[in-house]
Formats: sequence, structure tokens, C-alpha cells
Amino acid sequence: MGPKLTRTATSAPNTTGAKRKIPISDSSARKRARTYDARSLAVQGSDAALSKTGELDVSAFVAAREFEIRALEAGIRNSKAALASRAFQQVPRNLRRRTASHNVKRVPSRLRARARREMIEDNTPTVTARRRKPTKLLRLRLETARRLQNLNSRSKARRAARKAAGLFQDPALEVEVEGDGDNKKSKPTHDINIAPRIPKIKKNRLSHPEKPQSKFKKRQRCKSWLPTHMFHAKRAHMTSPKEPLWRFVVPLSPTEKSYRPTHRASGARGAVVWDMSYISTIGLEGPEASLEGLFRALGVCGEEAWGNKGRKWRTGTRSLEVWLSEREVGAEGGGSGRPIAPVTLVWCVEKTAKTSGDGDVEMPDAGKKLKKPRRKMFLRVHPSAFLQVWEELLKAAKLQNPQVMIEDLRFDIGSIDVTGPAATEILLAALKPIPPSEGEKWFEGSPEATWDSLSGLTNAASLPQNAVLAFNISDPRLRHPLRTIQPPTSESCLNELAITLSSWTPDSTQLKPDIFSRPARLTASRLLPSQKAINRRKSLANPGEHPSPKPTDPCIPVLILASRPKSLSNGGNSQGTYTVLLPWKCVVPVWYSVMYYPLSSGGNPRFGGLLEKQQLAFESGEAWFPGDFPGTNAGWAWEIRERDIRRGEWERKPKGKRVEYDSIDIGGLKKGEIGEGWACDWERLVKPNIPISDGERSKPDSTNIVEVKKDALTAEVTNQRETSKGEGKKKEKRKNTSTPSTSTSTYTHTKPSPPPLHIHHLPPLLASTILKIKSTQKSPANLPARLQSLLIHPALATVNLTLINRGTPIPRARLYRLPTTNPSLRNEWLALLDPSARTPSAQKQSKKQNQQQAILAQNSSKLLPTNLAADPEPAAHLPMPGEEDLIGFVTTGNFNLGQGRGTGVASVLVQRVCVYDGSSSNLEGTAGPSSGDSGISGITRVRMNGKGTTGVKGHMFSREYLSRVCIVRSAGERVGRLGVWEVM
Repeated sequence: MGPKLTRTATSAPNTTGAKRKIPISDSSARKRARTYDARSLAVQGSDAALSKTGELDVSAFVAAREFEIRALEAGIRNSKAALASRAFQQVPRNLRRRTASHNVKRVPSRLRARARREMIEDNTPTVTARRRKPTKLLRLRLETARRLQNLNSRSKARRAARKAAGLFQDPALEVEVEGDGDNKKSKPTHDINIAPRIPKIKKNRLSHPEKPQSKFKKRQRCKSWLPTHMFHAKRAHMTSPKEPLWRFVVPLSPTEKSYRPTHRASGARGAVVWDMSYISTIGLEGPEASLEGLFRALGVCGEEAWGNKGRKWRTGTRSLEVWLSEREVGAEGGGSGRPIAPVTLVWCVEKTAKTSGDGDVEMPDAGKKLKKPRRKMFLRVHPSAFLQVWEELLKAAKLQNPQVMIEDLRFDIGSIDVTGPAATEILLAALKPIPPSEGEKWFEGSPEATWDSLSGLTNAASLPQNAVLAFNISDPRLRHPLRTIQPPTSESCLNELAITLSSWTPDSTQLKPDIFSRPARLTASRLLPSQKAINRRKSLANPGEHPSPKPTDPCIPVLILASRPKSLSNGGNSQGTYTVLLPWKCVVPVWYSVMYYPLSSGGNPRFGGLLEKQQLAFESGEAWFPGDFPGTNAGWAWEIRERDIRRGEWERKPKGKRVEYDSIDIGGLKKGEIGEGWACDWERLVKPNIPISDGERSKPDSTNIVEVKKDALTAEVTNQRETSKGEGKKKEKRKNTSTPSTSTSTYTHTKPSPPPLHIHHLPPLLASTILKIKSTQKSPANLPARLQSLLIHPALATVNLTLINRGTPIPRARLYRLPTTNPSLRNEWLALLDPSARTPSAQKQSKKQNQQQAILAQNSSKLLPTNLAADPEPAAHLPMPGEEDLIGFVTTGNFNLGQGRGTGVASVLVQRVCVYDGSSSNLEGTAGPSSGDSGISGITRVRMNGKGTTGVKGHMFSREYLSRVCIVRSAGERVGRLGVWEVM
């Protein structure tokens, strides 16, 4: 009989008497059970070693102790492996690029020894590059490299032999000889302290990025890295190496979940930071009159630019966001061409006069003939529209007298965007202005003093709109890690902050920024010390103190632009954004200081990618360029790219799991989706509305020929995809799978082509004016001639979409106006405007609550005649309008966390927006309810009074509001939701 075994740990509760055993579902419970079994030790009581007479059985006692010792050793081994974590699991979650890495070099250096030991213990096979069997291509590359290495070694040996024989002298070692005879002294050809040569300015020519390091040269063959590429490559999803965006490797989104955290950090607590160095910067220099003529030719007009409202912008203390348009040939004043893109314009402050110590103003150029002052300015534009803007600027600059010089600064100036409640706190800690001299402070009211006094500001939108601050900062690496700035809480400090924001003295004290000076930018980049030199200086400093400044420390010029979303004017509460412009090579030091700043609210700032930029623009009610502007060249190229990506995803899905757009029933007589289900099919929407003159009918245009060929090719490909089988079908699918990469490479490396069928975009101001007239007046002839000329070709306007009752719009959703050919159906949709009216789906759900009444009604109907009992069940959702009522597509849509409802950004065809007149007569494709129409159960008719308002169950709606009511239907679905749009 063996020893009696017991457990030292408490046993689990007995569940044998339970009716059902509760399964261990979650992973934490399974982990606890595994840990419990591993750490439970088997022991024996002392009673087993005693006989009945009380004598000790030595052999049994020793055997029991031996069993306990072995159980203890086994428990130690089991518990060691029970909750042991591998070395790669010690890496922070935001830095994990894969769930498990079996390559020692994939983990940080501090964990490589442990990872190597674990792999040896587990006998995990590892393959290194040296031991891997080379492929055919790799073997050829290795042989070529070995041959070149041998040639290089022989050439080095020959040069060394010639140098030893005195027959060779390196030109870099040539010296000048002074004196005669034995007094000859060698002297270098140049002074070693001479400043390096400043590269020549390339006027009106495109610049090229700086040559990358040799080990990274192949990876940047057809694209460029951002300054912070190393930081983002370890923490974010990047664009594909073969499919860059705008010739840059752009971070798309962090690897960890970031949709809700980004929303919280941007509005509640924290901050979000972006490296926006891919935004193109163009420098312009010339007389102010020439610059004004250039921008007037490109459509920059109005009171905000050249009137009294633009006075501060012209002096350089404000920035301006406007749309640029193509210059019409022979047109004076501009503004009538196709819109290109929104740009940001910043003037350089004019150089102020120097004041001597006694208060007199020094005039160093007195008595000399004054030349026309030349001014500088920056133009910032999205990289997708850079080439188009560059060409238009060159054309307009050559027509000015004197001409305007244009300089490409894409790789000279980088930028960082920061938004959120802690944005001011972060930048105040990272951007420290350089004091005028040791121990002195900046005078009150200067840009540097004003910047330091902004502590406690929690929203950049509180600053003056489009405010500009410029000064020089020190290297933030000398103060790394940054110390937390505690925001002030006293009432006096908050009052001073309010006074500073209301007075804003930098409007009169701002000096000429050094960032406009090319030598200043190059000097700051050249004097940046290495990280090793920074660490050496920090090690020599006293504990808790920063290194003392040196005269050789770089002065980094920065330009801070404060912007606010346009939704604030409509009562929104979105956060403002800081845009920091600084030299390209100085982005990395500032970036790391910003990202590792300890916030006073806890944690660190979050970084964002391209998707986070779209998300916050969507939540603040703003359109994102170029995705929400398909009427521009850049927006159309983005639409083609997204269309190819979604088409590839759709074709790679099995037939049983993908939506069959050709056979879907969306209501009406026809079956199938309107246009291509994976795209915003503007060609399908626009084609019936193209005016074709007699001359164009007799002589076909080249554009029309291209479109006909394209349609024929599309039909042919579709026919082949439907009829081909076997191997041919597989080849077609494989070909379609590679479509996105081909289109993306073409889009990235070439200038985007204009949209087909003469589609163009209307700027917000013009679109708002035209749509307001069209939605309030019955006749389109009431439009002025200047506005009517814009509607000759299909015009798109970007609108903000809000669903009235429920639902969430998604991209590619179809937008319909209220039905114009079926008055009764129009009344049914209008009845849903009543907040108290239940939707048909809600009526269907209420059946569960009234089951008893339904059973009684069913039993009583059996006693009635058949013709009286026939009562068809009402449809779950209202029918959708026809294709003739389609007005646009949703380009961005989701559940808006800022508003707590589904919203979206859409584009509508302006020619199809019509006025609601409330009558039964059709006018411009519109129709109203007739007196003989009867509504369905629970829906009342719509009444029109003489004041231009419509009543629905006692609620009054204006004619202009009803013209903006629309129906939203997602692609591939038949359910429509009622919404209302508004011009952005």
C-alpha cells in the first residue's frame, strides 16, 4: 500500500453535483488552472511512517521524504515552464512587428543573449543568411560582388605601390610651398576653418532628395523616406515598397489599435503627432506687385487676400488657406479655371528698421537709390497636386514683370503637426527659444516671450485664427529627457493668458524669420551635433543639470502655424492644430523629444498616420484632400487607386462570400447595382448629362473616342471574365489581382490625369452660392451668367452628410434625391422626417410585443370572406428611387465618435440638385404630391403653404431644407436611410 498523498494547495471546488459543468472559457482561467497544476506538490503525512505501537519505520519515512524531494524538484521544473515568457514577448506591444520571432536579430540587443539561450534549449532551428542555400539570382549577385571586390583590392594595391614609390600624390594632399632653399614651408591650399560652400539656388527647377546612405540606397531607389522613417517602420504599417504614395514611404496607421485612442487623445486627454514632411513646400521671391499678380492669375481673389481682412496676412503675421485654380488662356484676373488644390500661403515679415540706443532710427541706405523691395513667401500644397501647382506657378511667374523666382523646397523644409489638449504643453517643452544673451530674457511682447506665456492653453483654436509665430530654438536633445510642465491653475495666470490671447502682441513685434533664409537653414543643419557628441556633453554635466550652451550650438529656425477647423464657426468644439515648419534635417531631434515627453495628464503623445489624419478630419466635419475631392486631378487619381484596390479585394474573395453586384435586387424593374459596386462610378452618373452639340456629333472628340474605347474594353474584359473557364479564368483573376500595384505605380510616378467627361470641382464658396440659388428658385435661368458658365460641364460639390434617424454611411454609398417620378413614394419618404414617426423596420420589430393581438386578429379573419381578409404585410423598408434620382456618392463615412451618430462626406452632381416646389407638376425633374395620393398606414400626406414651407404632421420645413434631404444606400444593399446634406 503506497503512501497517502495530499495536496498542499487548496483544491478546486467540487462541481460534480452541478447540473451543468461551467466550462473554462477565457484564457486567463485556463492559465490559472495550468499554473495551479504546475505548482501543486504531492506530500505524505507523518502518520504513515509510524506503526501501531508508535515505533518509527525508518525505511518508510526515508522513502516518503525521497518522494517529497522528487515532487519538489518536479514542481520547480513545471512552474518554471508554466508561465515563462519568451524573450520576444518582452518587447512592448507597439513595437512588435510579428507575434513570434525566431530570429535573434529581430529582438532588441539587450534580449538577444536570452533569446539565443532559449532557442538552444528548445532546439529551435535558425537559418542565417550565410548558411542559407543561395538561389540562382543570389548566386549571380554574390559572384558579381566577389569579382568587383577582387578588382577593387588589386586597384588599391597598385595605388599603394605607386604611392610608396613616390609616383602618385593625392590631389587632396597637394600643398603650396613658401620660401627658398631650406626655409621652404608647406602651407595648405585653403584655411581649415573656412565655411563650406553654399549650394547654388536652383531657380525654377525641381530639386532632388539628398543621396541616402549606401546601406539604404536600394530601398530608396524610386521613393524617399521621411526623416522619421526609422521610428515609424518599427511601430506603424507603412506603404508597400513597390507601391509608395506620392514618391514617399508614408506611415498609414500604428500597428496597435488606434481608432478610439486617437479620438480620445485628440479631444479629451493627450495629443496626436504626425510627421507631415511629405507636404510640399514651394518658395517664391519677387516684388509684392508681381506676387499679387501671380496669385490673382491663379484664382486667389477676394477681401480675405487683398482687402482689409488680408492686411495681417500680407504683413506676415497670419497664414491663408485658399484654393488655387488653373490659369485660363487669355483670361485676366484668373479664377475661371479648374480648381487644383487647397494651399497654405505664408508671407515673410518685412525687415524692420534698426533702432539705436538713444531711440533714433538708423537708416543705413539713406542717400542711395532704393530698389523695389523683394519679398519672400512659402506655399504649402499636398504632394498629390504638387506637379500641377508647380507647372501653373511657372506659367504665371513668366508673365509677371519683373519675374517671380520659384524654388522647390520639398526636401529642405519638414513639418510636424500636433493636435490635442496637450499640444501646447508638448511644444512648449520641446521648442525652447534661444535667449538673446546669457542671463537675459526676451522683452515683453516679443514672439519668444509670448510663446513662453502660453502655458495652460488646452486648445490651439483659442489662438487668433491662422496665427504665425517664428523664432529660433536650441537643440532639444540637450534637454532630453524633457521635464513635465505643470499647467498653471491660479486665477491670475489664467487671466494673464486671456489678456495675451486677446491682445496678441506678435502682430507688431514679429521680426523677419530665419527659416526664410537659405543660409540659416543650411547652417542649422550643418551644425547639428551627432548623438554621441550630445551624450558626451551630457555625461560631463552635473547630475540633474543640462549641458551648458556653446557658441557652436545650432540655432534651429522654426515657424509655427496655428489653424482651427472650419466647423468651429458653426458651433463645433474641435481642437486646433499646430504646424511646425523647420529644416528637414532638424525634424528628427524635435520628433523624438516630442514623442517621449511625459504628459502632465499621464502617458506619452500618440503618433498618427494617414488614416488618423483622415479620421480626425472626418470627425471635425472637414473634407480630406485629395480623397473627398474627386473632381480634381489629384482626387480622381486617388479614386482610381481606391477603386483598383477594392476591385482586387472583391475578386480575391470566393464567390460564396462576396456580393454579386450584377444580381442584387435594389428595388424597381431593374436588377443589379448602379455602376460598379466597388467604386464611386461617376462615369455612370455623368454620362446622361453631357451636352453634345451638332458639331461634336459629326466630328467625334478624342476624349469621347478614348471613353468609347475604354467602355468597349471594360465590356470585353467583363465578358471574358464571365465566359472564361479553367486555366484562362485563373490567368484573368491573377491579372486582375495585380491591377492595384500597376495603377498605383503609374499614379505615384507621373502627373495625375484630369477626370474624364470634363468633370470638375466647384470651390466651397461657389458651390454654396449655386446650390442656394438652385434650391430656392424654380428656374435654372435665374443663375448669373458667370455661375451658369460653370455648369456647362459636370460640376461636383463636396457636402457634409448627416443621417436623420439611424444608420451609418460608408464609402461608395449611393446618394439619391427624393423621388421625382413617384409622388406617393416621395410622400412616404417625407413622412420619415417627423421625429415621432416610426420607421417600417421599427414597425416590424413591434410585432413581437403584440403577439396576442396578432393571434386574435388571425383567428377572427378566418370568419371573414377571402377578399376582405387579404391584407399584404407591409414591406420592411421603403422602396428606393430610380437611377434618374441618383445625385452623388459618399467618399468618407463612418460612425462619428465626435457627434455620436453616423455622418459622412459626399460629393454631389450640382446639375441634379433641384428645388422642391410641393406641386404635382414636374419642374427640372422634380415632382410633388398630388391631391389624390393616399399615404400608407401611419404616414400622412405633405402639405405646401404659400410661404415656401412644408408641413409634416405639424412640423414645418423650408423649401431649401427639403431640397437638401437625400436618401443614402450602401453599395450592394437595398436598405435606404434618410439624411440631409450641407455644403462644406
